[in-house]
Amino acid sequence: MNGIFLISVILKGIGAVLEVLLQILITRSIGVDGFGTYSAWINAADIIFWVLFSALTKCNTFYLSVPNTSISEFKKKYYSRYVLPVLIGLGLVMVFTGKTSYCIVLLITLLELSVLDQSSTLLAQNKQMVSLTGEYIFGRVVLVVGLLGLQAAGHLTQISLMVLYVIQYIGIIVVFALMSPLRKQRAADISDTVSLKKWRTYQRADLIQAMIGQMPVLLQFFFSGAFEAGVVSVVLTVKKLINFISGPSAKVFLPEFSRLYQSGRQDEIRSCFASIMRIQMLFAGPLAVVLLGYPHVILRILAEELVPYTSLFVMCSMVFLIVATFGPCSGVLQMTGNEKKDNMFREIALAVMFVVMWLFRKDSLFVLYGLCIQAFLEGAGKFYYVCRWMKKAPVKLTTYLSWWICPVIVIAVTYWRHWEDSFIWMMISAVIVFGVGMVSELKKEGGLRDMFRNKTE
Repeated sequence: MNGIFLISVILKGIGAVLEVLLQILITRSIGVDGFGTYSAWINAADIIFWVLFSALTKCNTFYLSVPNTSISEFKKKYYSRYVLPVLIGLGLVMVFTGKTSYCIVLLITLLELSVLDQSSTLLAQNKQMVSLTGEYIFGRVVLVVGLLGLQAAGHLTQISLMVLYVIQYIGIIVVFALMSPLRKQRAADISDTVSLKKWRTYQRADLIQAMIGQMPVLLQFFFSGAFEAGVVSVVLTVKKLINFISGPSAKVFLPEFSRLYQSGRQDEIRSCFASIMRIQMLFAGPLAVVLLGYPHVILRILAEELVPYTSLFVMCSMVFLIVATFGPCSGVLQMTGNEKKDNMFREIALAVMFVVMWLFRKDSLFVLYGLCIQAFLEGAGKFYYVCRWMKKAPVKLTTYLSWWICPVIVIAVTYWRHWEDSFIWMMISAVIVFGVGMVSELKKEGGLRDMFRNKTE
């Protein structure tokens, strides 16, 4: 499992790099304001998915973690009696109000649900590589290649970008169909055991998550304009780059957490959690050097207009990096019967986020201040509760702080030697920090060497 997790981090990292490349291509073609408009459309589709439909993916993870199980009957009713009627109803509203072009947002929502439904099902059935390759790599390759083709043909517009977004989801669905091996035996359908109460709890959590993840860009777009929304979208793109060290844990380890919890093996959950934190820190260190030590280099690559926002960029990056090293707190809580606690911490942080946004409402980028305080409060609160639930912290505080020594030293040397504008030194510094971290973990007793030798069964 640890080996699969490490591979998943690498795949997510490749996906994150492709995401950043896509953002660079868009901003350099149609500007930061154009990227802001594009992001507003995509976030509108995302927020419909997360507010109304996303809990199905967590139900897949929870119920299908037991081998040879299926909830196909539940899914048939879910799509026919809930998903399609809601989307068709919204589509009719858009047609009658003269907003027919917005129907493509609803199509993207439906395709996103289909892709993530299949992806989470494959993960729960231990087909991790198929799921991660299709979701993280293939779709983004289609977007990058398609965008380059549109640029060459001179047809790069907001509508063509949205159509390209639809095509990449269709491509992923086809890849899943072609790469998924046929089942050798018929799975037992346990649709009658699916709890609507649990589904509502998961959906409530994702509704709040949508308010945190997608709503800020839309708020910034409607209250400040396309350029400011573009700046926020760029920062959130960097957050996605940071999240490649934490995102795969939710993909790969959630079914494992569910299996261990249902078999009463709490000590092994703590061991898995500690393993994830160790691997995440291997990638967090180099990213910290890049984002905090060389922000001018990164912002110039993304868009020259972003350089004046360096201080805000560094603040956001620091907060997001720290939170990313707290481990898969939400995953553990959601798969161990602590869904209500997971929602509680997210709701408290959400309320504080809106208060901070209101306090900074005169600032043109008021959304980013709220996002930072929300991310830190939610991450720290959940980590504290997870430690209490486990009855022991997965990693000692001194051990956690020791992980940051090398990155901090390298960042300090960077500013001392005035290398912060050098792309070459940025790459060298990142490689040094990653190498030191890897060697340290391989030599340490109980480190990565032992983690991969003693895989969780």
